[in-house]
Amino acid sequence: MSSFLDRAAASARANVLAWKGRYPEPVIMERARPKGFLPAGSGDCGVIAEIKRRSPSRGDLMGQVDPASFPLPYKRGGADAVSVVVEEQYFGGSPELFQQISEMTDLPLLWKDFVVDPFQIRLAAELGASAVLLIAGMLTDTEMTTYIAIAREEGLRPLVEVHDTAELDRAVDAGADLIGVNNRNLVTLEVDIAVSEKLAGRLPAQVQGVSESGIRTPEDVALMAAFGYRAVLIGESLVTAGNTEELLRKMVTAGRGARETLRHDD
Repeated sequence: MSSFLDRAAASARANVLAWKGRYPEPVIMERARPKGFLPAGSGDCGVIAEIKRRSPSRGDLMGQVDPASFPLPYKRGGADAVSVVVEEQYFGGSPELFQQISEMTDLPLLWKDFVVDPFQIRLAAELGASAVLLIAGMLTDTEMTTYIAIAREEGLRPLVEVHDTAELDRAVDAGADLIGVNNRNLVTLEVDIAVSEKLAGRLPAQVQGVSESGIRTPEDVALMAAFGYRAVLIGESLVTAGNTEELLRKMVTAGRGARETLRHDD
């Protein structure tokens, strides 16, 4: 039986074929300059707020809620960036959704996808992305190095996602300087927030870390900040919240000064 990551890769390849018909290559090259994404120099743990219609583990997340209703509360709530899931089959996203969100906010945007082809990176740049997700577990060492280079050539910051120490070491060797630690195992879909704790101490000094998945409360954000993460990526908790802006604001507040507080407590 194939794993979810295998199925997601197959879906991504099908998406690429369809998207190439909707977005011809000459159009992609006429892109605007993307905005910066999580610049260095901040001691806070920021929040990347995600727009995700559904997930393989929980199904439909938004119901009748319009994804376009989220950029404004994300901005008001203090998000540092917005992640838009564009994968179609399992997450209900699309390049068109990404483009719509891009036109509605000036926050930096992360193109969240299962990248298996350089076309996806170039399309992300054309549609206004500032960063693109690359998943170490579905790329060879050569592909990871190549895709990181292509992303940077396109003006995007590559966020390389890992789940264990082996993937982390491969990402660092490939030249990643922004690494997402996914608490969700993409083979089993199980979530364990302890993964971020385990890998935090292994992140090199020149690498910024982002903790992904399973972040549900302001206390979780404060914990990730104390571990040294530059940001957390939060999706399901925000899109299913009764008051998204209020929850986000509490999470953003929790990420500010948490490292300084930890040092004082020591």
